[in-house]
Amino acid sequence: MEKENLKYVSSGKAKDIYESSSGNLVFEFTNRVTAFDGKKKSEYDEKGEITCKIAEHWFKIMEKNGIPTHYIECPTSTSMIVKRLDIVPVEVIWRNYVAGSFLRRYRAGEITLPEGVGTEEGSPIPGGMIEFTTKFEAVDRPVDTDEIIANGWLNKEEIEYITDLTKTINDIISQELVSSGIILADFKVEYGRTPDGQIILADEVGTPDGCRFWKKDDFDKGVITSLDKDVFRKSIGNLSVAYRELFNKLQGTNI
Repeated sequence: MEKENLKYVSSGKAKDIYESSSGNLVFEFTNRVTAFDGKKKSEYDEKGEITCKIAEHWFKIMEKNGIPTHYIECPTSTSMIVKRLDIVPVEVIWRNYVAGSFLRRYRAGEITLPEGVGTEEGSPIPGGMIEFTTKFEAVDRPVDTDEIIANGWLNKEEIEYITDLTKTINDIISQELVSSGIILADFKVEYGRTPDGQIILADEVGTPDGCRFWKKDDFDKGVITSLDKDVFRKSIGNLSVAYRELFNKLQGTNI
């Protein structure tokens, strides 16, 4: 898009955000990647284009399944027009398997695992589970529902609504991935309020920046092969190659 017709708003870890003359926001997906609260940074070819196309793919699927989102359209291969929302200051994480910060917190003695759940990376969490973290703090931290309610970020009914919506998103993505040979280990999403107070899905959904995707064939053999940002976090390969492989597998679902 022509940047001279847009008002710059801010830059996030992987996207630049602009405001259009209509009041909508424009996300420009970049090749940037960060990890560990910005301590590790780099750029990878094609990353912006791939993540934009994958986000568009999942937003369209969500809309078809009755999940309200802020997505409007993608006028270019790296830009997305979305409705401007009042973002809820709570990030939502859905976990199907033990991995990432969840495993680190367990090993540090900060949390206990659900009853019957194994202690190794890749252990399944039957039925899945939801977690919440703060957003807009210097370093996001896990937060319980009592604090969320006490701070006025969400009320009890809104938390229940978001929990149900996130579980439905998990079910939709997991089912769509079956034919691609990919496991959805976990993911994070954000929500925002429209001017009339409706809570809808915001930011992006289903991208390898915000999900853990594992190759099912390898997982069935006891090996975790990541097609997501863990490739960068753990320095176990080329991020562009991993994202491209994920994209190619998703093309089988008509991305």
